[in-house]
Amino acid sequence: MVAMRGTFDRQTAYSQLYEVMQTDRPLKDRLQDALEVGVSQFGVDAGIVTKIDQETDDWEVRISTDTGDAPDPTGLKRDLSTTFCLRTVQEEGVVAFADVADVGLEDSTDAVEYGIHCYHGAPIMVDNEPYGTVCFTAQNARAEPFSEAEKSFSHLIAQMAGYEIEQQQYEAELAERAAELDERAEIYRAVIDASFDLVFRLDLDGRFIYTSPSVVDLLGYEHEELDGRSVATVQVDAETTERAWELFDRVLSGETIEEHYFPVETKAGDIIYVDLRATPIYDSRVPADQRTPEDIVAVQAMSRDATDRKRRDGLISVINRVLRHNLRNDVGVINGYAEMLEDELEGQQETLAKRVRTTSDRLLDLSETAQKLEETLDSPIERQPLDLRPLADRVADQLGGAYPDASITVAGPETAVVDSAPRLETALWELVDNAAKHAGEAPRIEIEIADTETHYELSVRDDGPGLPELERSVLQSGEETPLVHGRGLGLWLVYWIVTGVDGTVTVADPHRPGTTIELRLPTAE
Repeated sequence: MVAMRGTFDRQTAYSQLYEVMQTDRPLKDRLQDALEVGVSQFGVDAGIVTKIDQETDDWEVRISTDTGDAPDPTGLKRDLSTTFCLRTVQEEGVVAFADVADVGLEDSTDAVEYGIHCYHGAPIMVDNEPYGTVCFTAQNARAEPFSEAEKSFSHLIAQMAGYEIEQQQYEAELAERAAELDERAEIYRAVIDASFDLVFRLDLDGRFIYTSPSVVDLLGYEHEELDGRSVATVQVDAETTERAWELFDRVLSGETIEEHYFPVETKAGDIIYVDLRATPIYDSRVPADQRTPEDIVAVQAMSRDATDRKRRDGLISVINRVLRHNLRNDVGVINGYAEMLEDELEGQQETLAKRVRTTSDRLLDLSETAQKLEETLDSPIERQPLDLRPLADRVADQLGGAYPDASITVAGPETAVVDSAPRLETALWELVDNAAKHAGEAPRIEIEIADTETHYELSVRDDGPGLPELERSVLQSGEETPLVHGRGLGLWLVYWIVTGVDGTVTVADPHRPGTTIELRLPTAE
């Protein structure tokens, strides 16, 4: 059997792969082109993408390269246990051998029945579970083993395939859920849901003529306080008042309106956000098929408190903006190029290449913090009395060990009980850890607890260069816009934890040396 030689050119391979995967072509076509790059670079006969099911021992070819005169293997199904891919899935890593005789597989099904004597496969992972494999095969053995660079390249193709398949499945799931939501919306189109937090009715002048008993809990008003008063009473400012009247006019024209995250002001002056739905009430004496806007006698409306969900949607918006541009895909490519440059460059240029790789690693850390954010928001808030002093001492001790060059001290009363949740310790950890990382080689970090008449203040102060204005603005506002992006997610985590337990986050005077971040937390009863 004639041995073949590999022709792998790493720079050309990575460039071609990146160009192929960045197009807008259907995923199947892009993956087939990616396989063609591998076939050409490895000097093999064919490349395939398989789908496997370990529980049922199923193995199927989903995508393959052009095999010329040979039958197209696409759709071929076999038992996973009879394929070389079984080893790839079991080892959860790249499996490659230049000649089946080298690994004692010359009597295997793949070798005997299908004539495969050279194999190179990498696992495809989707949602952290084995999905299938990317494989390259040849009828003839190779003259030399597959190199580590070739193995890394096949692994990158499998990573890209897994990410793209995962995204495709996610989009299909979103579409399915959207269809379900549309169906539910149609079912409940004309139904007043008894579970709404507030049901109210307005006359033709926009005055309250009915409010459900829940108005006390939601807005703090008694029924008598709103009876006969304009809907503008609960509006936040002139802009929202104008928007409220626009919605009211649309209902009076016969339209049923829905408005999400509409801001309203409670009697205490707090701003909450509600989902609002309003529909016209017609004169019941007029037949339904004959009603016109002139027959409207009142407006029926329902609202639900959506403040917590708005906070969560804000968090999701941040995560999506950070991760949605194929983060894992691009980081894999960046690392590949950076490693290639480190091998080929020397001196200052090699240092710069290492810096590129370090930066890409930091992007992966971002995704991990994003996951922590999502887990924090998904878990219920268990409010309970919490003593700040042992919490602060614990964080100082633990991070003091992690950063031996840093001086971390705690000052304040020996007992400071707040109405909070255990996740507050995560927020404090993020603040101190951030200071230890960015405040210099030997930073001084002070954790101070102060008691006031209405709340406790927990501050973290360092002697570093100060918090950038970009981080300051997003930390204090908790809002992310196209022009304002935080460079990391740690401070976002602090914001969402603290505000989730009715606390506030404040960045002290920027003209003072270093950075001081103050958390105001309600005292426990």
